[in-house]
This record gives sequence, C-alpha cells and structure tokens, in this order.
Amino acid sequence: MPPKQAKPDSRASTLLFKKHKTTVLLSLQPHEPLTAVKEKLLEALKSRNMLEINGDPLPSDSTLIEFGVPVDRSDREKGWRLLQGDGEVTTNTAAKKASSGTLLAAGLDNGHSVAFRFRKPGDAPEGDEPDPDIERDDPGWDVMIPSFDDDEE
Repeated sequence: MPPKQAKPDSRASTLLFKKHKTTVLLSLQPHEPLTAVKEKLLEALKSRNMLEINGDPLPSDSTLIEFGVPVDRSDREKGWRLLQGDGEVTTNTAAKKASSGTLLAAGLDNGHSVAFRFRKPGDAPEGDEPDPDIERDDPGWDVMIPSFDDDEE
C-alpha cells in the first residue's frame, strides 16, 4: 500500500531555513509558535541523520536554536538580525525567553528566508542584559548565499 499523502493546506507557508550551505524547506501554518517551528526544524535535520552543519553539532534541545531574518529582504548579503522568541526582531545577541510568538506575528510569510544557528548550552543565559559593545551587524550568522556569477579564473 502506498504511503498516505498529506493534504495540502492553502494557508501553509513554505519557509527556507538556512545555515552555511544547508537549506531546509518547511511547510508551516502561520499560527504556529516559533518554539514549535524550532522543534520541527531540529526534527527535520535529525531525520536526515545530520550530526553537524559546518562543524557545529546539532543540539539535543530545540531551545538552543536561534533564528535570524535578513536586514534587507531584497539583499541578503547585508546580513541577518536575531529574531526573538516572541517574534520581535532585534540587533543584540542576548536571547530572550521564548514565548508564544508565531510566524504571523514575526512577519514570516511564504518564501521567506530564515537563518538559523545553534547556541551552546552555557552561552548567553536567557534574560541577560544585552552587551552595548556588540556591533549592529551580527557576525555570527553562517549563511552562504548562492551566486550565479561565473567564477573568475
């Protein structure tokens, strides 16, 4: 018997989650909390038997995943900003406690690119005050943007 196919949902949005050269496409509902999205992303990575991405080991807990959104959606080369657990975009790297923020509240719609990275369990405890010396452009997002330019020899 062939496997059952899920019925397509017209409200579902397909988001592109990017880290280094890895892109994961997930079809998600706009009302899904970001915490559930992190769990689905980690589950998708583990289902492909991935243990690491570019030397960064996959965390065992989805709360150690952080999302970033492009500074400029039309030019992803400009960098990424941290997307907090409540859907708020910020430029600091201190993590806030994840709440009930949803994809819709974060402004993430069909076709949006979202960077992700893994925090180490001891890094930046939740609730810490942001460091005022941190630059606005967070250098911690490891996302390779594909290019159609011919390689120069």
